[in-house]
Amino acid sequence: MNSETAAVLIQEGSKLISAAFRAVALRPPKPKLIDTPTPPAETTRKIVQPSIATEHPVSSKISLPNREETTRELKRRLARELYKAELDLANGLMIAGKPCDCLSEKHTLQLDAGAEELVSQDPTNSVYQEIRQWIVNNQHKITPSAIISGKYKKEYPHMALQFKEFRKRTLDTADVAEVKTIPMQKHELTLEEAKIIAAEQAAAKVERIWNAQKSKE
Repeated sequence: MNSETAAVLIQEGSKLISAAFRAVALRPPKPKLIDTPTPPAETTRKIVQPSIATEHPVSSKISLPNREETTRELKRRLARELYKAELDLANGLMIAGKPCDCLSEKHTLQLDAGAEELVSQDPTNSVYQEIRQWIVNNQHKITPSAIISGKYKKEYPHMALQFKEFRKRTLDTADVAEVKTIPMQKHELTLEEAKIIAAEQAAAKVERIWNAQKSKE
């Protein structure tokens, strides 16, 4: 090999080596692998149930009504319903010239429930059974249709007197031995009977006002 050929080969070889170095230098860097830590196993969460407060038993020191006190209150409630029914009957079961359903619906349900409860609470008084039987016997006479028909109009004042006796016997304000059944005679209301009913209503009103004033003192 002559000197010229050798020089050419060396020159070309140098070019190739330089090109190779440039290619390596221009090559993008290889991404580094980052060790990702393995997440720890999820810790099992313990569900804590809220504690339920234990109800404290009713203290034996709490004073509850005895049988006598309960009976007295039940009698008072029944007497109050009897009085309402008594006034409705005294007014011919009419409100503003129209028949009312006070006694056929509301009062009779409360009267029956109250009397039924007292049958066992106060078994020596027979008035409670009589009240319940009265409802059975007269329910058909106190409906709005029966009232508007006028068929039983003359009986309502006498029914009011019956309820007055029921009320007295419920509150033990009448001598049971002297109580007589009021006859259901079909006649016009007399002046004396009307005076008695009016006097009772007036007395009841005065009593309510008097008690209200006493309670404020």
